[in-house]
Parts: sequence; C-alpha cells; structure tokens
Amino acid sequence: MFELENIKIGIVGLGYVGLPLAVELGKNYPTKGLDISASRVAELQSGRDSTLEVEPDELKQATQLSYNSDPQALADCNFYIVTVPTPIDSA
Repeated sequence: MFELENIKIGIVGLGYVGLPLAVELGKNYPTKGLDISASRVAELQSGRDSTLEVEPDELKQATQLSYNSDPQALADCNFYIVTVPTPIDSA
C-alpha cells in the first residue's frame, strides 16, 4: 500500500495547470516541478511567476517545492503528475 509519508511528487509542466498544483502540493509534500524552459525554472526559483498564475507569497509558502529543467531530477519521485499541453486538432 502507498504511504503518504513516503511520497515524493514529480510535476511535469509548470504552466497554468502544473504550477498551482505543484505549489499546493509543495506546501505539504516533497515536490519537484519540471519545465523544459530553463528561463521559466530560473524565474520560479527567484520567487517570480510572470504568468501571474501564482502570487509570490504562495510560491514562498511551498517550502517543499523545488524546480528543475532536467528530467533526471525527478528520478527519485514515486508519484508523477503530467500537466503538459495536449493538441486537440483533427490530425
């Protein structure tokens, strides 16, 4: 059985869905956020969100959240949530 005290969460994609989710989970659980944009990761690490999805004080409250652009950083996670864009065209 999966125990919450052993959870290590990995969030793939830090956009309008992934970032708020990562921030909320990062308030209570070890959480790693992954984004392919190194500049986005650097921005979040500095406590800023240019998309304004999350307020700076909310980012500060997520004390168990870290950000990375290297997928290897999520290797030790045991629970993953993928929040990346999904094309919805007729192709």
